[in-house]
This record gives sequence, C-alpha cells and structure tokens, in this order.
Amino acid sequence: QGKAGNAAQYITRTQAVRKLQLRLSEFRRLCILKGVHPREPKKKPKGANKTYYHAKDINWLAHEPLLNTFRNIKAHEKKVRKARAKQNADLAKRLMHLKPTYRLDHLVKERYPSFVDALRDLDDALTMVHLFATLPAESKYDIPPKAVHTSRRLALEWQAYIVRSGSLRRVFVSVKGYYFQAEVLGQSVTWLVPHALSQVLPTDVDYKVMLTFLEFYNTLLQFVNFKLYHVLGLRYPPLLDPRLEEAAAELAGIMKAKAATEANGDAAPAVDDAKMRARIESLQSRLREIVGVEEKDEGEEGAEPEDKDEEDSEADDDGDDAPVLDSGTLGPSVDPNDEGSVCRNLFRGLVFFLGREVPREPLMLIIRSFGGVAAWDGEGSPHSEMSEEVTHQVVDRPRQGHRFLSREYVQPQWVFDSANFRVLMATDLYAPGLVPPPHLSPFVGEGDDDGYTPDFAKTVRRLQVRAVSG
Repeated sequence: QGKAGNAAQYITRTQAVRKLQLRLSEFRRLCILKGVHPREPKKKPKGANKTYYHAKDINWLAHEPLLNTFRNIKAHEKKVRKARAKQNADLAKRLMHLKPTYRLDHLVKERYPSFVDALRDLDDALTMVHLFATLPAESKYDIPPKAVHTSRRLALEWQAYIVRSGSLRRVFVSVKGYYFQAEVLGQSVTWLVPHALSQVLPTDVDYKVMLTFLEFYNTLLQFVNFKLYHVLGLRYPPLLDPRLEEAAAELAGIMKAKAATEANGDAAPAVDDAKMRARIESLQSRLREIVGVEEKDEGEEGAEPEDKDEEDSEADDDGDDAPVLDSGTLGPSVDPNDEGSVCRNLFRGLVFFLGREVPREPLMLIIRSFGGVAAWDGEGSPHSEMSEEVTHQVVDRPRQGHRFLSREYVQPQWVFDSANFRVLMATDLYAPGLVPPPHLSPFVGEGDDDGYTPDFAKTVRRLQVRAVSG
C-alpha cells in the first residue's frame, strides 16, 4: 500500500513543500517559473479537498538550481530582520545591497527548446507585459517601478518589431482593450492591450503571483525580441530618444532609427500621390455604389431580376471607368494574393494626423504597420496639422471646426476597419459626428456563427471582390 497506483504517482502540496523544504509562497513561485501545474488524479488517496502534484514533477523540482538561491534569499532576509531588530540601520542597508540574485535564462531554454515553441506560447506573455506597462507602481501591492518600466520597454520593442516587419494582420476594439494579431515567422500571435485609462487596482488580486508570471514573461520576451531583431538585421536593444520619451511618444522614439535608415535610401519607394488619390476616390465610389444598390433593392422588392442585372452591369461599367491601379487596390507592385504585401502597402502614400482625443499609440501601430505615416500634435511628429501632405485627419469629436479641403476627416474606426478588410473604406461613412458602421470582429470568419453573416460584412465583401478584380 502506498507503493503503487495513485498513492505513489501523486503527492499533496503539503508533502511537496515538506520534501523541498520551502515556504508555500516559494513553492508556488518555483512551480510558476518551472511550468509545473497541479494534477487531478482519478482517485484522491488523501482526500478530495487536497491539491495534488505528480511525484515526478516534484522530483524534477528537487534538482532545480534555484532551490539553493531561494534558501540563500531566505537566510539573507533573516539577517536583515535581525539587523533591524537591533536597530542597526547601517548593517541592514549594507545587507540589502548584498541580496542574492538569480537569472531565468536557463528556464527559458529548458521550457522552449526551439524558437517556434516560444512564439506559440507568446500570447499570455505579451498580454501580461502590456497589462503591467499600463499599471502604476504601487508599493502597497509590492509592484516595483522597475517591473513597470521593464514591461513598458519590452512592449515598445515588440511593437517596433511589428511595425518594422509589417506583421500586423488583425485588430479589434472591445471594452477590455485592443486585440492585436500578428503573423510572426509563420505563427499567429494574439495579444490584448488595455485602454490607456487611469487604472484602479482591485484589492482581491494576488499581485505576487502575477509578478512571478511577469518575471518569467519578461525574460522570455527579451529572448524573443533579441532573436526577432537579429533576424531583421537590427540592433538590439533599440535606442530610445529621451526627448520623445519625455513627450510621451515612446513608440516614435524607438522607431527613430528606422526613419533614419529610410532617409538614407533603404526604404521602398512610395507610390505617386496622384495615383494614390485616384485609388482612394475609386474605392470610396465603389463602396457608395454597392451601398446604393442594396438600398434600392430593399426599397423595390417587386423588381424583376433583369433590372437588377442591368444595374449591376452599369455599376461594373462605372467601376471600369474609374482610375484604378493594375492590381486593384494596392498598386502594380503588390500581389493581391500575398497577404503580407497587401498589409504592408495598404496605407502607403497616406499621411494621417492624429487628434489629441484619439488613442495615439494603437493608431500609430496600425498605420505604420500598414505602410502609412502617422503625425500628431507634439514633439517628434513628422508633420504638423497645417501640413499640406496630410491626407487623412483622425478625430473623435462631435464637430470639427476648421476643415482642410485637401484632406479627409474620419473617426478612428475607419483605420481599424480599413486594416481588417484590407481596403480603404468610404470616408463619408466615418465622418465626424456620424454613427459609424458596426465594428465587426476580424476573428470571426464568414458564416462561423450558425451561418449568419452581418449585412455590412456582405457589403464589404463585395467591395473587396470588385477592388481586387479591378
């Protein structure tokens, strides 16, 4: 008895803590770093209210080098407490600088033998890092400023890589934040970025457990960023302009090296402005035609099918007369079947000016990932609001006072929808003060929800087919 079956294969958490000679908090931390999870045996020999671990996992933890480090930290904390109890402040201060340190590099290599394995498990890491990048450093909850600053730096480095590589594919805005999905070396990576609002920390959350996860995720993301930057032949870590950091334009500051490289002639040549304007006007006119045909069909339910065919043929004839580049929506050098090329060139030749009321960082990430130029009112902006090169101004106000006739005024949703649908949507549907069309999720395929497809999705699909066919 106790030498075979579940009794020998599984042990309780209390038994594991005693075997490893650790405190419960240290045991929990070690399990998080090593990736060891509780198990659910079919038969629970010690009771149903116990937490069980596999005996082989605990034996594996017993050989972890971090065990000695945790014990040294425990002994060091005991010395500090004694010094403070004796009111020896100088000794306590010296001991604090001699606290044992450790690295988690070997754990990353152990848990992810190949780089592709790390990319597949990057969703939670990116979400956690972007979450702590927006949290305040609260000593009440033991959130150190260094953890927040490191998370912010790693999040900016990841976003800078996404822009440089043109890997962004989908974005969706919800009450939780911004969902992004990128295609990195053939792997789909999805992460959540919270809204840039004042965060109120709840009291019923164990932040020590979250900080343990964050500690490992920061190390993992440093490895991933290092590898991805070297694949592109870029310097890591990238340089950050301190002036732009103080002006809350960190993403622009971390992208400054790329702008200098493009100025030296390494960037792809931009499409001619006249052709780009013609492309925008043609796509917008096509969307208006499709919407107008649908409204007319709804109003005339008794019309004969021949009339509808004539209207479609007329619309097609009008579309053929519109100035469109060779490959439909993206110019002669872009293959419409190559999703990466389509995404990298969707906004090429367009200059966006972002108003102060719109979320600058998510919009800048999308615009630059899809080949556009983002400007704003502040330090580091490539263009001012009065610049004649601005083609679109993104605003989120009920009214727009002064207007430039040479540019389009759109709401932020126009940028999101255009990126998701891979076509430039009609700007008059997203004009300031109007209720924009429904923001459809790009993560739901056509007919995934019991065969239901929203009407606006059908309209956009027709625009995509006509734009690609030219």
